[in-house]
This record gives sequence, structure tokens and C-alpha cells, in this order.
Amino acid sequence: MRIVADTNVLVSAAASPRGVAARVLVLAAEGRVRLFVSPFILSELEEVLGRPKIGFTRDKIRASLDAAEEVAEIVHPKVKVNIIAAEDSDNRILECAIEARADVLVTGNMRDIRPLGTVQGIEILTPREFLDKYFPDL
Repeated sequence: MRIVADTNVLVSAAASPRGVAARVLVLAAEGRVRLFVSPFILSELEEVLGRPKIGFTRDKIRASLDAAEEVAEIVHPKVKVNIIAAEDSDNRILECAIEARADVLVTGNMRDIRPLGTVQGIEILTPREFLDKYFPDL
């Protein structure tokens, strides 16, 4: 199964290594799913982890990026979409999922991305929904 984890899922996994979002990354580390990210997602991850609210040190940010890059395959989207007008950066997440030919886009974005339900045949689920549907024993 091919999945894309959006930035907020990666942030949640980094901030709470025993949380639900982190379990999605564990599936990728175990080879049970193929996880894809884009340079945009990695750049956004770095920026968000450095915000005062989260307050990761440079070393912890680098470790989080390294961990994400270790379990994920990086795609460079060529496709452009303009599905979400309210937050254009969310379109970069959709582009990654389309380019990766993902089966599922795992997101914590309940305002703009999750309500779409599907995009070009890609199912959009929260980390909890994804685990409950595809890996109920976790």
C-alpha cells in the first residue's frame, strides 16, 4: 500500500513518538506500507518543528528529518493542482499524493484536506481512521 503522510502527521509523530501518528511511520519502517513525501513536505516539517510552540532544537529537527527520510521515499511532483483555495500549501500535499500514486493520504488537517474524502481516487483518512481501517490490530 502506498501512502503519503502530510506535514502535520509527521510533526505529530516527531512530537509524540508513542502516538497514533508515529504508528503510521512505524508501519513504513517495518515495510508494511510504502511512505512517500515531497521536498515541500520535508521543508514544511523543518519549519514547523522550529517554531517556538514546538521548540525543537536544531539537532532534534535534523534527527526528525533524517528519520522521515529514512522511512519515506521522496517524490518530486510535476503535477499541479488548485483544489484548496483557502490554503494553497495544502495543494502541495495533494500534489505529492497524486505524484506518488498513493492509495491513501494520511492527514490531520480536518479543515481543508480531510473533508475532501478522496482526490483522484486517493482515499483521505486521519491517522486513527487509517489504522482502524487497514491495521486494526495496532
